Amino acid sequence: MGAFIVLEGIDGSGKSTACARVADELRSRGLDVILTAEPTHDGIGAFIRSGNAGKVSQRAESLLFTADRYEHTSEIRRQVSEGRVVVCDRYYPSTVAYQSAKLDGDSADLGWLKGLCEPFTDEPDAVILLDMDPEESMGRVEGRGLEESKFENIAFLRQVRSAYLDLAREFGYSVVDASRSADEVFRDVMTIIQEVV
Repeated sequence: MGAFIVLEGIDGSGKSTACARVADELRSRGLDVILTAEPTHDGIGAFIRSGNAGKVSQRAESLLFTADRYEHTSEIRRQVSEGRVVVCDRYYPSTVAYQSAKLDGDSADLGWLKGLCEPFTDEPDAVILLDMDPEESMGRVEGRGLEESKFENIAFLRQVRSAYLDLAREFGYSVVDASRSADEVFRDVMTIIQEVV
């Protein structure tokens, strides 16, 4: 039986690390696992990641992310229907949380964002929000030594975190305290996932 699992959270919350560990663990149990992410690394997703869209509004950026998701969701459905477990690093909650937060005075309307995502977005079997204080998460991001993205500022990420927590309450997402060690976070994430795979 296939399953669709999504990990969400602000920058530096440990999503990518947790996704990789979950995929490895599920494979070690004999499951066929696909590890994926949004934006994707092909087509529209690759264009988004390249930064070649230039400075566009939050609303325009939302449309790019949604177009990428339209294609991605078709592939996720196919993989799940063939019995695979798809583990995804970000999905539509990211678009809603990030694009509804004000960045340089610009944001997209929350209701519009939700309506944009609904028509062709699948409901995952589990959405796990890795939650932590933005000041802590930015300490992790700075420790990577990589160039910061435009989203990586504390005031903006406070808004994103608040939007994520609102979504978790509204849709019943699982919330895991990501400020703890990677091992503790992984243990809690796997406890949730074991209920759906």
